[in-house]
Amino acid sequence: MNHLDKIERMVCIGLLSAIVLLVFAAAVMRTVGLPIIWSVDIAQLLFAWLCMLGANQTLKHAQHATVDIATQYLPAHWQQRLAGLASLIMIGVLAVVVVYGIALFNLNPQRTLGSTPISYRYVALALPVGAGLMLLTLLEQSWLKWFSVKQRAAQ
Repeated sequence: MNHLDKIERMVCIGLLSAIVLLVFAAAVMRTVGLPIIWSVDIAQLLFAWLCMLGANQTLKHAQHATVDIATQYLPAHWQQRLAGLASLIMIGVLAVVVVYGIALFNLNPQRTLGSTPISYRYVALALPVGAGLMLLTLLEQSWLKWFSVKQRAAQ
């Protein structure tokens, strides 16, 4: 695990911890009659970022759920080809998400996050940043797979 991966993982842990503490504190304060009005809004902001960064962590460590009921019976070279096709489709989808995520970020700059003065753009920014990170991860993994296949073919 490289340094950026460790940093990303620590950010995910920090975000999850902050969400849990914030929601717990909000519940306690609401029980005693002093609700924290902005807690849900901030928790949603943190959750958006956690989802996108966590999805990249899952992709990096190949822990996404897969359905291989049909492909497991195919020869290895067909499994590799289908995996390559799936990677190409994911690259295309992630590129579209980055483009439209940037458009969403720029769409309504004056909109605020619920009861806070924080711009909603920070929530929207999680989408292109997370998709961009996943795109880079997928391109790196595809590059490494491509050269490992080329090296095996050359031997």
